[in-house]
Amino acid sequence: MNKVGTQTIETRRLVIRRFRVEDAEAMYQGWASDPEVTRYLTWPPHGSVEITRQLLESWIRGYEDGGNWNWAIEWKESGRVIGSIAVVRLDEEREEAEIGYCLSRSFWGMGIMPEALRAVIDFLFDAAGMQRIVACHDVQNPNSGRVMAKAGMRLEGIHRGAGRNNRGVCDEAWYAVLREDRSPRQKQEKAKVTIRLAREEDLERVCALNEQVQALHVAGKPEVFRPGDPEVRTAFMRAVLHDPEQVIAVAEVEGEVRGYAVLHAFRRPENPFMHERRFLDVDEFGVDEAYRRRGIGSALIRFAKDYAREKGFDRLELNMWSFNREALAFYEAEGFTTYRRFMEIRM
Repeated sequence: MNKVGTQTIETRRLVIRRFRVEDAEAMYQGWASDPEVTRYLTWPPHGSVEITRQLLESWIRGYEDGGNWNWAIEWKESGRVIGSIAVVRLDEEREEAEIGYCLSRSFWGMGIMPEALRAVIDFLFDAAGMQRIVACHDVQNPNSGRVMAKAGMRLEGIHRGAGRNNRGVCDEAWYAVLREDRSPRQKQEKAKVTIRLAREEDLERVCALNEQVQALHVAGKPEVFRPGDPEVRTAFMRAVLHDPEQVIAVAEVEGEVRGYAVLHAFRRPENPFMHERRFLDVDEFGVDEAYRRRGIGSALIRFAKDYAREKGFDRLELNMWSFNREALAFYEAEGFTTYRRFMEIRM
């Protein structure tokens, strides 16, 4: 094992780095004071930012030990700290590290923690020379298990009554990954996708997928977007479903809706300076985060292209926010090109 200390790791969307004292306010406001985030953790919500600051000061002193690994998760777009990930237990004899993590609630559902966990696992194997990496979660918190699975860890078993957290004594699900488990990442098998127009009974799933998309927008542009009320979201989507100028296409995989697109027909009349334009706008678009990179998004775009041709539209358009670089890369790969930009000066 190599005691290389907490070094900076960079991923596509994140900078995973050492904490700084000035991170205290972001940590306190983002997750340390949130009882929903700490529900399944072993420490209570912080009562003040001063408690957070004192904790960070102790963590920073710990960086002097090369066997201390404790990272802040920084969102590249804003430079703001949004979570933490650390080795919470180290077994030097077996070269085993146990990892713990937490994330600001406004960033849940965006695949951020699997991205951070994969990067930390790679660092601990490649730089620190670990042989085995483990993590556990309260069985009542299955979302944490999904994070571990997405990062390549395997469920090894349930330890009944083995843990204690803010809920009391709990059963723990233990996951692990060994150095020899790793292999070059295989391309995920393409899903068998059926695209069709949505029906009334699809609204619940469409709204759930829309909630994932909205969470991403709230995280990326909080001064513009806000979390949606479930009843308002359902009413909005029902109105779209029955609007003659709009259709909702859904992508079905094994009988379950895993993606959707709202297609909106527009006609811009001729004026003294511009020709008439008829186009189909991709007004909403989302794929279940657990099913991405399996061809579902591409199938929805192909459907939108075919639908636009069938209805005689001149073009297929969409608007997107600049912070969503993953979406930009996807749309460009599907053949979209940028022809217009919105710019701002924030006061």
